[in-house]
Amino acid sequence: MHPSLLEPDYWRKRLELQELVRHGLLTLPRPDLSSRALEVVELKFRAHDGKRLWGLMGRCPLVRGALPARLRVVGPAEPVGIAADDVEGDFVAFVLQEPPGRRLEDRVLDVVRLCRVAALMDGVAADRIELRNGARGPTPDEFLITDSLRAGGLLSGE
Repeated sequence: MHPSLLEPDYWRKRLELQELVRHGLLTLPRPDLSSRALEVVELKFRAHDGKRLWGLMGRCPLVRGALPARLRVVGPAEPVGIAADDVEGDFVAFVLQEPPGRRLEDRVLDVVRLCRVAALMDGVAADRIELRNGARGPTPDEFLITDSLRAGGLLSGE
């Protein structure tokens, strides 16, 4: 990873430009993926460059109130799914399928967009959103950079 990708100045303008693109969030209930212990909703929204992003949100329908969220990103060829284990411990789970061929900068902005979309959802504690790698091995660079931007206060609008 290039060191300048961790510099706040590198991201400041990109984050400002991202705010100019409406996310156009569409949510669709997915009863075919849901159960008594898991309610799943399909999410469709726009990335900073207008590319359509797709993912799922899952929560336990029996738990109410503002819950912490766990965000995960899967590759273009990986299956997208949420299991009851993902929401165990009273979490709202989000899974985003990254489109093929995305550059690192775009993947970072996609994760930032997912964080912001998650923060808008009813029942999500906006100040308690964490990025989870799942079983994919080392933490992806887009998560490291996003966490660095959050720690630096550049994403305080989540």
